[in-house]
Amino acid sequence: MTFMAREDVIKEGDMVIVRKDNGTLEPLVIKQHAQYQLTAGLFRHDDIIGKPFGFKMYSHNKKCTMIILAPTPELWTLALPHRTQILYASDISLVCVMLEIAPGSVVVESGTGSGSLTHALARAVGDSGQVHTHEFHKERSEVAAAEFKSHGLDQIIFSYHRNVCLDGFAVQDKADAVFLDLPCPWDAIKHAISAFGPDGGRICSFSPCIEQVQKACSALSEEGFEEIQTFEGIERQYQLSRKRIWEPFVGNQRHKKFRSDQRSGEKTSNGWLNAYVKGGPKKDGVGHTGYLTFATLPAKEFLKQRESETNVDMK
Repeated sequence: MTFMAREDVIKEGDMVIVRKDNGTLEPLVIKQHAQYQLTAGLFRHDDIIGKPFGFKMYSHNKKCTMIILAPTPELWTLALPHRTQILYASDISLVCVMLEIAPGSVVVESGTGSGSLTHALARAVGDSGQVHTHEFHKERSEVAAAEFKSHGLDQIIFSYHRNVCLDGFAVQDKADAVFLDLPCPWDAIKHAISAFGPDGGRICSFSPCIEQVQKACSALSEEGFEEIQTFEGIERQYQLSRKRIWEPFVGNQRHKKFRSDQRSGEKTSNGWLNAYVKGGPKKDGVGHTGYLTFATLPAKEFLKQRESETNVDMK
């Protein structure tokens, strides 16, 4: 079982995502004769092997349950061990759409971090595409590379320990899209041009501070990028709740039977006690995560032509 090849039943060695009673998610590698211990109860791996994904399992003492889920990039984002700040689904979905990533695309990423976005990029490019991810921190790069291999993604994701701001990207003249998650993305933009294929492509820079966005936009414009746009995605989740509202009798309503729209209500001595379902935004949730700046690099032949025309005009 891998992120790209799903099977019907769980086997030994599979990585699954378990959803506990409190709603939290956690990755778990299934091993024969092993046990998974929670405060309220114990789960035996042998009882999981051979079961279908999505089944609900009770602990040995029947006091708690967990649901065994197949791994997906979305679930991995919520369950992964954090080594750095990560991108979540709202930003990841916008990145994949605005970078125009499709099966067969070649995507260059820096930095890898905890690998949240990298997993989503791997699924977007498919078996025929490639994701080349760079990380300047050696230990994080090694841990991420080991994760990609254990998840069956090592033929799609190629991991490099590299400081792209100083040394450039390991990929040259090949990329369809470039993603930057760096403290100083403007230092990597010139190197990103070398990574793009002859037809150019799309670039995205993720930055938490608006001052970083300003410098990145200036560098993009100076290097010949076009269609520069910056977005901030704010996730606002709504929730439903039931509310009971008392309505006093009006006129001779005291002696009338239930109206059709009040059949769910309760008749009291001086009015109706009706139950309603209302919806509203949750009071807590994810606020600002960062700014996503997108731009388009025209074909390199066009950039050379425009540069030569500029040089002639200056003479």
